[in-house]
Amino acid sequence: MLDTTPKLPYLHLLEADNEEQEILFSYIDNCYVSDEEKEEMKKSMEDIWKRYPDQITEQDNLMLDKVAKATAEYLNDKYGNSEVGIKWIGQPVHGDIINISVKKWGVSDYYAGIARDHADDPDDWSDSEIWQSYHHYYNPNTHTGYAPSNCEYYANIAKTNYGDSQLTTAYTNLGYSSHYLQDVGNPLHTGYEVEQGMDKWIHYDYEDYVEANWDSGYNFKSIVENNNNYYTITDPEQATKDLAGYSNTYLDELYQTIYFNPDTWENDADIRDLTEDVLLRTAKYNLGLVKYMRS
Repeated sequence: MLDTTPKLPYLHLLEADNEEQEILFSYIDNCYVSDEEKEEMKKSMEDIWKRYPDQITEQDNLMLDKVAKATAEYLNDKYGNSEVGIKWIGQPVHGDIINISVKKWGVSDYYAGIARDHADDPDDWSDSEIWQSYHHYYNPNTHTGYAPSNCEYYANIAKTNYGDSQLTTAYTNLGYSSHYLQDVGNPLHTGYEVEQGMDKWIHYDYEDYVEANWDSGYNFKSIVENNNNYYTITDPEQATKDLAGYSNTYLDELYQTIYFNPDTWENDADIRDLTEDVLLRTAKYNLGLVKYMRS
C-alpha cells in the first residue's frame, strides 16, 4: 500500500548514515559562513542525529533550515546552472513520449506531430517559477499541486474536440494534457518542495541526466518505444495522482543519492533502474491517455 504519511522537511539530512554525515560536514566546511558558525552547525547536527527520530524540537528545525540554506548556497554554486527549470526533462523528451504513444494507436504522423509539437508548451506559460512549479507537480503525501487537475482539464477538452472531429485542436490539447501526466512520472515532481527550492541543482542535474541519455548512452527513449502496454484511464486526474504516488516511492532514494554523491551518482545502477521504471510507468499511462481521448 502507498505510504501517504506527510514527511518531515530535510529528511535527507535527518536520516543521513555515517558516510553521508561526513559528506554533509564536508559541505559545511565549504559554506560561506564563519568558522564559528561551521562548528556550531556540525555540533548541532551531531546532537540532532543522536536524538532523531525522537525529541526533535522547533530549535532543531531552525538549525536544519540554517544548515540546508548554507550548504545549498555552496552546492548551487558548484553544481548548479543559471537556467534551472521546472521541467521533467528538456526537449525533445516530452514531445517524444506523446508522439510515440499516439502513433502506437495507428494515428498518422501528422496528428502525432501536432501532439508532439505542443507537449512542451506548458513550460512556457508562466514567468513565475513558484507558480509554474505548483502547476507541474503533485505531492501524494500532502495532496498538493495542480498537475492532476491540469491533466484532466486538457484531456477532457481534447476528448470533446475529438468527438466533434476537430482533430487538430484535439491533438493540441492532448499534447498539453500529456505534459502534466509525464511531469509527475519524475519523482522530483512529487515532493521535497522546500529542499528543491534551496538545492535547485539537484532538479537540474537529474533533468540533464535524462536528456543526455535519451537517445544515446542509456537510451531511455527505447523504454518508451518498446512498450506496448497501457493503463486504462477513465479519470485523468486520478490517473495522474496514481502515477505521482508510484514515482514518489523513489523520491527519497533519488534525492539522497544525488545530494550525497554529486560527482558520481550518474553512474549509479540503481538510479538508472529507477529512471527506467518510472519512464515505463509513464509510457503506459500516456498510451492510456491517448486511448481515453479517442474512446
